This record gives sequence, C-alpha cells and structure tokens, in this order.
Amino acid sequence: MNLSQLHVLVVGGATGGAATALLLARAGARVTLLEKVAQPRAVGAGIGLAENGLAVLESIGLGPAIAAHGRTVDSPAIVDGRSRLMLAPPRPVPRMRMIRRSDLQGLLLDALAAEPRVERQFGAEVIGAERDGRVLARVDGRTVEHRADLVVGADGVHSRIRTAGDFGARVRPPGIAYLRALVDVEAAQGVEAWTGAGIFGSFAVDGGTYFFASAGARACRHAIAARDLEALRAVWARAYPPSIPLLGAVRRFDDLIFNRVIRVDCQRWVDGRLALLGDAAHAMSPNLGQGANSALVDAAVLLDELRRAADLASGLDAYQRRRRPAVQRVARAAGSMGALAEITSPVARWLRDRLLLPVVARFAGDATAVVMQEPPATLLAIGRA
Repeated sequence: MNLSQLHVLVVGGATGGAATALLLARAGARVTLLEKVAQPRAVGAGIGLAENGLAVLESIGLGPAIAAHGRTVDSPAIVDGRSRLMLAPPRPVPRMRMIRRSDLQGLLLDALAAEPRVERQFGAEVIGAERDGRVLARVDGRTVEHRADLVVGADGVHSRIRTAGDFGARVRPPGIAYLRALVDVEAAQGVEAWTGAGIFGSFAVDGGTYFFASAGARACRHAIAARDLEALRAVWARAYPPSIPLLGAVRRFDDLIFNRVIRVDCQRWVDGRLALLGDAAHAMSPNLGQGANSALVDAAVLLDELRRAADLASGLDAYQRRRRPAVQRVARAAGSMGALAEITSPVARWLRDRLLLPVVARFAGDATAVVMQEPPATLLAIGRA
C-alpha cells in the first residue's frame, strides 16, 4: 500500500494509540488522534517495559529518553513471603525497564507534538462509529463528524470503537483488584513475592519505588472496604515484611490506586474500516507484564502488514491473523500465572511450590519467545524501515 494516501483516525492517546499514530505518520500516513481527556496525563504509577515494547519505542526514537528516565530490572525473580527464591527468570534475562507512567506518557505526547503528520484533538470524546470509517465525537458540547480510511480503536477496556463495531467481543466481569502506588523512598526489592496474602511486588523508578499488591485476600478486602490504611499495612507486614517501609511511606489511603482485572477477548479485530488495538481488543491479567507491551507490538505489526498489503482490507486481515493467536496465548498464560500466584491456602501453596513451580521453571526459557510474541529485532526494524 501507498501509506501516503491513507488517512488514519486513531482513537485513544495512551501508550498503544500514541505509538500507532507515530509509526503510521512516520511511514507517510496522515493521522488524526482523538483523545477524550482534554489535558492528558498518565493514570497509574509505574510500568514495566519488556524487550518487545522497548524495541517498538526505540524504533520511534525514544530509546535514549527511556534510558534516561527508566531503571533497569536486572533479575525479576519470584520469591515467597520470607524472600526465598521460588522462580528465577529465564536465561538470558530479557531486557526490562521500569518507568513512571507519567514519564512515558510525557515522552509520547512530546513526540506527537513534534510530528507534523499527526493532528491531535484532545477533549474529543467518541460517541459513535460506523464500519465505513465515519466517527462522531463530542467536542466542547458540539458533535463533530470525522471520516477516515482507517479507524484504529486504541481506547482501552471500555472501548467505544469496539462497542460500535461487530467484533464478537467477550468482556468478562471484573476480577481480582490490585493496588498500586509510587512512594518517594528507595526500598524496592526488585522482585515479586507470592505470599499468603497474595502478590506484592516492588521495583525502583526515578526518585523512588513503584509497588503493587493484589487485594483478593479476605483481610485485604476488609481493610480496603473500611479505607483502613493501618489495617492494610498490618496485613502485608505479616505476609511480607519487606512491604513495611513501602506501605509506611503511603501518606493517605487515597494515594493508593485501585483497579480490577478485566479480560477482553474479541473473535475479530477488524470490522470494515474499524480495527482494534491494545486493551480494546485483548485486555488481560497483568501477571506477565504484557498489557501495554502487547499494544506496542500491535502497533508495529499493524504498520508492517499495511506496508506489505496490496490494499487496506487484506492488510487488516493479515494484521488480525498475525496478532490475535499470539496475544491469546499470552493472555491465557497470564491468567494461569495469576491464578497460581493468588493461591492463599497453605496446603494448596505447598503443592504449588513443590509440584507445579519446578515444571514452570523447566519451560520458562522456551516460553520467552511466546511472551515476546515477535522477535524484538523484527519490531525494531519495522519502525525504522
């Protein structure tokens, strides 16, 4: 395809949408980016950029900036509540950097602002879309119609583009909750602990520590329902003592960010001129750290297949055939890993640790390619072509 003849409307300006807009624009397409938030900022705390996501970001020139802002994760092992090693990372250890979400979002927004082929429209909320490429958006109380050759729905779990099209979507009810926070103390363990209360992980970021914890255990749920920060601290102090300085640095309950896992699986990612990307197509459990990274891979593969194709329809078909099975495998693996991590029964945990984890460890190295989905070298070359 001659991408210079293509007008693309990208809905959603977070990681996946911003990367899609940049990749397609730099390949020659004219891109309009619609973001419903008038003044975008990252919602969340930290984000782990795996080797596949890093390759995509490096291909659009953000490698040096991410190196300046992020922190390398050397050996992201899994330990138990007493910090004893349960599962070591595969060798060689895939690259990973931890970065504040606000820093990553700022880098992407700056790159979009500097790209002349991208028209940015913030405060534009999509209210409807048609498979022929028409999109209705509400801006300052007015309804505006857009027309595009291709509409990319990168608008997250609650995607309006997905709702507007026929994608055979299955959205599972919200599951276990997770809490996250950034604190200005340097007490990161650089590991994920599987404890009697669930998961607790902590990693260094610029100027402090990013930590996360599951909130499925009964004592955690009760503390959260009561908004009792002291009770929450006490639960984790018993389950995982290294959590003490981190939760102790949280000043207010409202400084914790909570979200529930929502799984999305679509039978189709394409409906006419509408295409899905990222969480809009495949929201998954966070246990392999591949949510945003998979969205970045989506963006690169979409560009690659459009370049290869004779026309838009065949390019979009190739995109979904290449991406959907790969992402499904990762989503299933992430769900299984999450289920293992959340076992709180002492007997079941003993069986898991003695019987299941040795099997997981044996195949961990072979699973790396599945988790990465595409060779990082290929992803790097796509964006630089």
